[in-house]
Amino acid sequence: MSGSGEAAHNASAGLPRPLRTISDEFRELQSVVSRFQSQLDAVDGTIGLHPLGPVNVEQAQASFSQACKRLRSSLVSYRDTTLASWNQLFATGAMQHPHLANMQADSPTVAATKRMAAATQELGDMRKIADTLHQDIGSCQKILVDAAGEAISRALADDGPGTSLLLIERLKTSAKRLGLAHYTDVQNRDGAEVTTVTLAGGISVIDVDIGATKEHMKVKISYVSDIAHDQRIDVLMLGRLQTGDIHGFEKLVDEMAELDRLTKEKAPANFIHNTFAVVATLAAIQQQELAKLDDDFKQVLKRGSGIALPYMRHVGPSTMYYMSPAVAYGLSEHQWTEIAANNLPTVAELPRCMWLDYVWEPSNKQHCFLSATVQQHCVDPDHMAEESAGQKVLSYAHPTIEGLEMRFLEFAQLPAQDAGVASADAQTTQASGVWIPYTLVARLAPELLACALTVRGIMLATGQPTEGSPGASQDSPRLLEDAPTLERLIYADCVADNSSTLFQAVHRVGQSTSLVKLESPQIRAWSISRIPITSMHQVLAVAPLLRRQAMFNELLASCFSTTAVDTSAHSESADPDITVSAKTFANDPFRIDIAIKKDTDTAEQGVALRVSESTEVLAWTHQALGVSESPDLLVAMSGVSSTTLTKDTAHKNLSRVADLCISIPIISQWLQTHPQ
Repeated sequence: MSGSGEAAHNASAGLPRPLRTISDEFRELQSVVSRFQSQLDAVDGTIGLHPLGPVNVEQAQASFSQACKRLRSSLVSYRDTTLASWNQLFATGAMQHPHLANMQADSPTVAATKRMAAATQELGDMRKIADTLHQDIGSCQKILVDAAGEAISRALADDGPGTSLLLIERLKTSAKRLGLAHYTDVQNRDGAEVTTVTLAGGISVIDVDIGATKEHMKVKISYVSDIAHDQRIDVLMLGRLQTGDIHGFEKLVDEMAELDRLTKEKAPANFIHNTFAVVATLAAIQQQELAKLDDDFKQVLKRGSGIALPYMRHVGPSTMYYMSPAVAYGLSEHQWTEIAANNLPTVAELPRCMWLDYVWEPSNKQHCFLSATVQQHCVDPDHMAEESAGQKVLSYAHPTIEGLEMRFLEFAQLPAQDAGVASADAQTTQASGVWIPYTLVARLAPELLACALTVRGIMLATGQPTEGSPGASQDSPRLLEDAPTLERLIYADCVADNSSTLFQAVHRVGQSTSLVKLESPQIRAWSISRIPITSMHQVLAVAPLLRRQAMFNELLASCFSTTAVDTSAHSESADPDITVSAKTFANDPFRIDIAIKKDTDTAEQGVALRVSESTEVLAWTHQALGVSESPDLLVAMSGVSSTTLTKDTAHKNLSRVADLCISIPIISQWLQTHPQ
């Protein structure tokens, strides 16, 4: 449950729920179908109904199946109870009584039957009204709760009198909504009155200190069982409170409550311990990558699995897998040092950065949750890990850092007779851990527009079946104007008035202007929202695939980015200093060819740009590719096979400039001052 549906459910949690009816089952089926339909009828035309889309297809299928079973059970019950009595009545011949044939329409029996039918109809109508009223009350409660949260946030920002009392009552309300117990304790500390509000779950306990000023605020999380706590969660939650972000704080409490609930319900699988284990694993991966990259965090962000920054965005692990060069080169060395130490609170607010937030989701397959004795999935190079029938240590070559091999614990589910005792809710206990139908999922923030090649690569990297998945054959040229192409969607994101069918924009770089025009869109677009991770070694392959797509998207977006000064159909009348024509390729969705012309007396300069598998932007001039000048240079260059575009043949200086800026206008201006 997520989004508005979860909020509405939480808002109405305190209301008495009426008994479920057949209508309720039909509504749930309709809800599941609507979730699928929403991904087929997306406003922007993207296809979201695939294993990496926003909908957990496995969970939706399970919900649909369960709703069908409950509906069938309700209908069978109705047949065997309500209808059976009428069948018995007919079977006994009671309805064939000779007196019934001559019964008058106004007889007492007929009148009683009519009254009963009317009463039944009235009860049905009343039930519909009660259901609607219940839903409306829940919606109203959500509106009121949200409005109250906004009011408290403003009061905290002003730090006015009485704010602490409002916050205390708000925390109590949140505890009730989330099913947590709450207690209050008032103490005098250094002459100031401080109230401690305790939010207690089955395993985790959150103590919130509230005083007259923000300086008295404090958040402390502890656990009933023996779990090593990470104090960075306390810092995250305290930061939300002190900045007056009530909704953000409540979202964090909600995440803690969910981990607490799952740990209690799915015991002995410990979701809290396994969340910390994922954090430790990502940190271990980063340390081994840093050792190979001379402790350069910029290179880890460029060539590694991203920078692990847990508890910066939510209660759990997060990784920044891409940062725009414009942002990266604008950070000071001190800021990079703070990011490396996970001490820069504003890192989560940096613009043009892309994140992976790791959470748990239901799955139709069982996955292994580590036991308390195993602290992480990644094995140090010098560590001698014990192996068993259900636990192995396997080595994996890093896909983008040459010479780096990493070892991970891999688990295999033993046959039922050797696996221990299987619990009633499909849990299997082994020495290495507990197998339950939940899996780790990396949620992308923001969602990433991707070509079919990226989607298929991620599915292969994460061990998902690729039969029927997006493939190269589906990346044929898109000829329809309203087709959901990558070019059109990126253009729509960059330009306020994107109604024009002319994919062009005028840019100003320094004192010069350039008109960039893109030829007809070619690349089919898919939206990646979430990636199920079945084994932690898959992170090594997933991050470079996402980064490569993000780099290409930025290169493409540079044609229409916010630096553009005009995007109208009359842009050419502005007499730009240079004109740049660009062309994308359906059969190589990471390549853009550009032709640059300064004036009518100057020959065109052609450049092929391509984002490589090692996440570098490489460049080749048309002269180096053996393409002679022609009236249509882009057409001539398109005949060059992408297999010949290798790093060894790339133009070194031009590639360096392209990789640093990832901007077609800047590349074009650089070529004007450095003619080839």
